[in-house]
Amino acid sequence: GRSALDFIQFLPGVDTASNLRNSTVMGLPQSAINITIDGMSAQDNYLKSSDGFFARVSPRLDAVEEVTFTSAAQGADSGGQGAVQIRFATRSGTNDYRGSGYYYYRADELNERTWFDKRNNLPKTQLVQHQPGGRFGGPIVIPKVFDGHNKAFFFINYEEFYQPQTIS
Repeated sequence: GRSALDFIQFLPGVDTASNLRNSTVMGLPQSAINITIDGMSAQDNYLKSSDGFFARVSPRLDAVEEVTFTSAAQGADSGGQGAVQIRFATRSGTNDYRGSGYYYYRADELNERTWFDKRNNLPKTQLVQHQPGGRFGGPIVIPKVFDGHNKAFFFINYEEFYQPQTIS
């Protein structure tokens, strides 16, 4: 996946037994985890005690500029929000136009059968995935009307994921 939250599981102190949603940090309960994007909570606070490593809004890799992971000695800006702070800061425009694009493609003809499928004499699983996306940002400039250098900026991030499949 292209979720920035997926990479948090590789940080020291994060214990992931089965999947990311079941992760704990330094043995603390999941209710001690606080996930924010640009200062706003991104968690489902109704499930925080049993599903603390889940964000309703999943930060995407190309949209994230900075990730801060704090597990001790919180600052005044984090008081009362939890023992573990995971903060994502999104990108913003700059005085230069910058961007990137990608297209991930995954298909059966590019993959081999798994070891278990070969052992159990099962057919290769059917899988086709398409994931296009891109980002672009810079100053807002309207020729002869407004020059936004050092004043006004824009940033857009677009990502799409589709996986056509048939089920019998």
